Amino acid sequence: MEEITFSEIISYAKIAEDNAKQFYLDAAAKATQSNVKELLEALAAQEQKHKDYLEELDTKIKAKGAVPEVHEKIRNLGYARMIEPQTLDADSDYKDVIEVAMQKEKEAIDTYETLFHYVEDPDAKKLFELLLEEERRHLKQFETEYEDLQDQWN
Repeated sequence: MEEITFSEIISYAKIAEDNAKQFYLDAAAKATQSNVKELLEALAAQEQKHKDYLEELDTKIKAKGAVPEVHEKIRNLGYARMIEPQTLDADSDYKDVIEVAMQKEKEAIDTYETLFHYVEDPDAKKLFELLLEEERRHLKQFETEYEDLQDQWN
C-alpha cells in the first residue's frame, strides 16, 4: 500500500470543504424558514473561505517548487467519515441546523487535528492550525447558541 502524499492531503481537505459547502447549500435550497436558509448559506460561505485558504497554500507550495514531505506514514485519510448520512430537509428547523452544524464542525476539527500532525511544512502547519482554530470557534459558537436556545426548545 502506498503512502499518502502532501498533495493528496491538500486535495482531501479541499474535498472535505467542498462536501460541507455543498451539504449546506443543498439544505439551504430546501429550507422554508428564512432564518434557517440564511444560517445555511452563511455556513456554506465559511466552507468556501476555508477551501480558498487551502487553494492559496497549494499555490504557494507549488511556487516554492519543493513538495513538502509527510512525516508520518498515512494509509488512509478517512473519507468514510465524510459520507455518513446527515439530513436536513424542508421541515428542518433552526435546532436541526445547529445540531448538524455542530456535527460538521466536530468532523472538521478531527480532520484538521489529524492533518496538522501529518505535515512538517510550516505554511501547511500554520494553515491547518488556523483552520482548526476557526472550526473550534464555530463549534463553540454553535454550542453557545444551542445552550442559549434550550429554553425555547423545551
